[in-house]
Amino acid sequence: MYWFKSTVTIFLISYCAIAKCSKFHGFKTPCKETSPECLKSSLQALIPEFVNGVPELGIGSLDPYKIDDVKLELPGGIKIDFKEGYSKGLRKCTVDFVRPIGDKYEVVFHCNLVVKGKYRSSGKLMMFPIDGQGNSTIICKNLKTRFTFRLTTIKKGNEEYVQMKDIDVQHTYEGRIVYHMTDLFKGNAEISKMVLDFMNQNWKLVAKEFGGPIIDYGTTAILNNVKKVLDEVPVNQLLEK
Repeated sequence: MYWFKSTVTIFLISYCAIAKCSKFHGFKTPCKETSPECLKSSLQALIPEFVNGVPELGIGSLDPYKIDDVKLELPGGIKIDFKEGYSKGLRKCTVDFVRPIGDKYEVVFHCNLVVKGKYRSSGKLMMFPIDGQGNSTIICKNLKTRFTFRLTTIKKGNEEYVQMKDIDVQHTYEGRIVYHMTDLFKGNAEISKMVLDFMNQNWKLVAKEFGGPIIDYGTTAILNNVKKVLDEVPVNQLLEK
């Protein structure tokens, strides 16, 4: 579940390529130079446009982002099924800064995200056995993400297309995470409350310990949307004004 808090925004890694794409009709401020100020303002303007989706390229909305029938296995053997859910908040992410570093770019931004849905879990959380099924709301305040990446081009037929390379993503919790989950231990409200209290009191430890596989899942899901743009739109269209 934690991946939605931190990685569903990795689509931003291709912003400097897709900022001029004609498919994003509302985007009016592409950069003609690579100053940090222009890159920051251009990326900030692009976020709401991109998370709406690009139906003509088969790209759905990222805010809200539908989450259904997600099955994950976390450290310690915890198994989680997540259904009938969604995440919200990507369109309001704030870009802190953008800068070129040699042939790479560095981007730092922060977001407030909310994830809701129905869950089923089993396994062991720290010292607590988990056997739960219920409703879940996860609130992540001020999650900061930093990544670097490089863009290259490849030839397909008579056209050139952009590819993403050397992507590195890191995140830190500048705010906190709040968990609201029902029936963490089926049939025992007292133990369920004790486990939930532990999770909220130790939210950073819980996220760091069990977030890895979920972050990977979210990264893959969002990257697929970015790749659809870059695979479908050649360089000459990306650079149209």
